[in-house]
Amino acid sequence: MRQGIVLFAALIAGSASAQVVNRCVGKGGAVHFYSGPCPAGYAQTRSWDATPEAPPSNDELWRRYHQRKQAEADSRYLSQLAGTSRGGGAAGHRVRQDGARNPSACDAAKASRERTLEAVGIRRTYELLQQLDNRVREACK
Repeated sequence: MRQGIVLFAALIAGSASAQVVNRCVGKGGAVHFYSGPCPAGYAQTRSWDATPEAPPSNDELWRRYHQRKQAEADSRYLSQLAGTSRGGGAAGHRVRQDGARNPSACDAAKASRERTLEAVGIRRTYELLQQLDNRVREACK
């Protein structure tokens, strides 16, 4: 009885740790994949270990979550500084040169660009993007 339990435990442990995938080629060149040996009439052309990775621990999942949230916050902050955020722009961070145009014209050009891009969606072209950026550049000089 005791030997049967030990043998059963060894079989379970062995099957959980090592999983092999065999690539078998049959008649006519048909390729099949098996988790066991190739059946009669099939030639084994390749074999590899396919043991699944252990799922990440709860601590690792939380680390990834916080890392992603920090990256999103950094991206929002940098977008606001650059004036490319959807929230309005980088008020207070503009650099004006002599002869600069009205800041509201700059904001209006940026808002127009955003509205156009939202209306066009993914059908935007390089030429359209270039034209919109040139308008914003001229308004924000």
